[in-house]
Amino acid sequence: MIDALATDLVQQAPDLDPDTIAALRTGLEQQGSALALAVSRIVELVAEGLVDMAIALPPIAEACNVLVSTSDARVLAAMKYQIDTLEPMPDQPPRIAAPDVPINRVRRR
Repeated sequence: MIDALATDLVQQAPDLDPDTIAALRTGLEQQGSALALAVSRIVELVAEGLVDMAIALPPIAEACNVLVSTSDARVLAAMKYQIDTLEPMPDQPPRIAAPDVPINRVRRR
């Protein structure tokens, strides 16, 4: 079921059906593995427009296929790593400018 829903999602792009997204997220959350939960989070971010669907949908489909086809811990861990790389990173905080003159060299006039 998860695999078929992911395939449907890829075929619907760029107009994703909210019902397909909801059904896929529900199926992934019921499966409950770390990979399934990571995929569910990325599907949510794709639906919200925070992750580019052209980049995310192929790994989502691959991860869903891996979930139903193998129980090899190494394969699941590798797939989770690939899915985790899709997670948006927060912007870096601005660097605070350091003074050109050390404070101990500053004197009153």
